[in-house]
Amino acid sequence: MSNQEFDIIFRGDIVFGHQLADVKQRLQQLFKADAAKVDALFSGRPVPLKRGLDLASAEKYKEALTRAGAQVDIVVAGETKPVSAPVARPVPAPFIATPTPAAAPLTLAQRLEQQAAADKEAAEKAALKREQEVREQAARDAEQGVVTSAAPSWSLAPVGSYMLQPTERAIEEPIAIDTSEISLRPAEAGNILDANEQPAEPVATVVVPHFEVAEAGADLVRADEKMDIPLLEIELEDWGLADLGEYLISATEKPQIAVPVIHIPDVGLAPVGADLGQLKPQVKAVVPDVSGIRLAD
Repeated sequence: MSNQEFDIIFRGDIVFGHQLADVKQRLQQLFKADAAKVDALFSGRPVPLKRGLDLASAEKYKEALTRAGAQVDIVVAGETKPVSAPVARPVPAPFIATPTPAAAPLTLAQRLEQQAAADKEAAEKAALKREQEVREQAARDAEQGVVTSAAPSWSLAPVGSYMLQPTERAIEEPIAIDTSEISLRPAEAGNILDANEQPAEPVATVVVPHFEVAEAGADLVRADEKMDIPLLEIELEDWGLADLGEYLISATEKPQIAVPVIHIPDVGLAPVGADLGQLKPQVKAVVPDVSGIRLAD
């Protein structure tokens, strides 16, 4: 058991009584990271914060992160089930950042130990103060004969916290993706596939016959390809030329067209300007308003 290694897994949960914005700010101070990297830890997926620790070091990391407001689990390296069920802890006192000397920067483990010691001392002082206040209030109530009811066990969870305990949630196994065979290729390289990975393009077979260009005016049809066309025998003895303007069709060959008979009744022309009895439109007389018009001198 002494050689067994443990991991610190964070699933985005915060300790009851802490605000999400305050927890993120404290994690930025602990890990010396920017806001974007800390926000990525709250995606809801299990994220390993520290790997390959012994049990004592893992407990120190968990205690320090819990006081900072981050709910973490200790799991055996390579597994996802927590080592033990989480123990209910008192609400830690507000986080107080411990300044570190610029000349000798501390490691993450040293910062966590200092922060854990400061939080523990502040929590003990706050617990003693609350216990003293409760005793004094109970003594005053006893003198006055006031019966105090038990404090309600219900409370409001902070914004962004999970309503289920870690033991009630489904355990998600961290996905380890092997990226050893993945590499980046410059954008100007073009195709991301190598030449041996690209499918071979089929080569189209084009049959090109042997063509030649004939000379201008040459007959493109050979003698053996020509067809014998019979000549028509036309007798021109009865043929002649007609006079200019004469019909080429005789009177017997012309089609007979019936001339329609058009009946014209007694119709005459009216004189210019006469009234033909058409309907006249009703035109409304327009009376202009000349009240605003006057003649100049």
